[in-house]
Amino acid sequence: MNHQTGHHKVIQSSKSWKPSGSGITTEAIKTTQLDIAQPDAVGVLSPEQTGIPKNFWGDSNPSTLARLIAPYRETALPEINALWQRIVLTEIDAPLHNSAPGAVLLARVDHLLNAGALDQAEALLDRAGTRTPELFRRAFDVGLLAGRAQSACATMLRNPSLSPDLKARVFCLARANDWSAAALTLTTAKALGQISAADEDLLARFLDPELFDENDAPPPPVPLTALDFTLREALALPRNGQALPLAFLHGDLENLTGWRNQVIATEQLVRSGAIPPKRLIALYQDGVPAASGGIWVRISAVQDLIAAFEGDSDEVSAALITAYQALDEVGLSFILSDLAAEDLRDTELNSAAASVRYRLWLLQSDYSDLSFEYTPQNADEAFMQAVAQGEQPDAARNDIQAAILAAFEGTQLDVSAVTDARQGRYGEAILKSLTDLIVSRYADPLAVEASISALLIAGMEDEARRIALLVLMTGAHRI
Repeated sequence: MNHQTGHHKVIQSSKSWKPSGSGITTEAIKTTQLDIAQPDAVGVLSPEQTGIPKNFWGDSNPSTLARLIAPYRETALPEINALWQRIVLTEIDAPLHNSAPGAVLLARVDHLLNAGALDQAEALLDRAGTRTPELFRRAFDVGLLAGRAQSACATMLRNPSLSPDLKARVFCLARANDWSAAALTLTTAKALGQISAADEDLLARFLDPELFDENDAPPPPVPLTALDFTLREALALPRNGQALPLAFLHGDLENLTGWRNQVIATEQLVRSGAIPPKRLIALYQDGVPAASGGIWVRISAVQDLIAAFEGDSDEVSAALITAYQALDEVGLSFILSDLAAEDLRDTELNSAAASVRYRLWLLQSDYSDLSFEYTPQNADEAFMQAVAQGEQPDAARNDIQAAILAAFEGTQLDVSAVTDARQGRYGEAILKSLTDLIVSRYADPLAVEASISALLIAGMEDEARRIALLVLMTGAHRI
């Protein structure tokens, strides 16, 4: 039987990932399975690689940690996404009083899935092993969404006890070309009332699509699981116009979906830190903009910037400012950071463009060294320069700067995040305060001071400075 894959328009926002039945490079990731008694200690990066303290969780309640870890927030700044991802991938000690072994590990995987980081989630699951139904369910979904369903199904068919549900078993039997067993399992499940009418209809279409009218498509279920999505895409059933979870967008990264859909999906996954910015820069150069407005403005701006590298100072300056503004409107200006640090590092620019380049330099890992090459043009930039170079700013000009200054001078705040950090619950303090910072849209001085202070108390000074710089640029970078 022939099953074709349908490709449809990608929606530009996301929802949380739901398991079936209910910026870090992958080159750095280890995937050898560990047989350990503490699953929450499993990681794929070492504390030395990530800068996350090995005793990061302290004696925090694992259920509290799980609630803080799992969500992905669309308004998080890129450095916060990158830090969150380093935290969930690092091999650090399990909470001291671990009353719910495995809860923190599952939340870490769920965060990666919510952010659409399939490769990273797969690496963590490979490292942890998938010997429990909860872990296998997530590994199965990753296999489906990453286009590796054959491997996921082979594991499930060898270990039927891990099967998320009968729907997954029917699907996998069909993928193994055992169509008779798949049909028999479906018929038996229906007769015994073990499968819903909607699931039975979808699976029957998958097993024999020619029996159904393609114009009589069933609506997508709510919530939409990875298996539901995979079955519907295989049958070319329409999407319902609602936002898809980020993890569901990986199929749209293939060139078969059309350049526009590729760009939209790639933008979302780059913004979440699931895939590196260089993929988006390369994709922007793959064709000629077909229209004006929307994504075509961003594509044209980046293409013009790269073309201007061969031009004079005025051309490069104008193109950099235009590209920065176009991308900043959708939270993607950070993708220009590598170009600014490499291709444009020694380029002569006018003062406005030099200021943009400086802000992009501050997103680099060697931001401190790069900042020495720039002379601040105003008091706000002088404040940023001091933070970047590890110096004490002279004075604060607004409440946000005052909060940052207070944090680096040694906070006097009496709030739970600071108390938790001082008592060794670094992870809880940092994730809680960063969540408050994101929710405040980086405009609440209390959240700014608490989050930077928590990082400093945990010994994560570089991360504290990077977050401080991002907060400063969020409020002051409009040009």
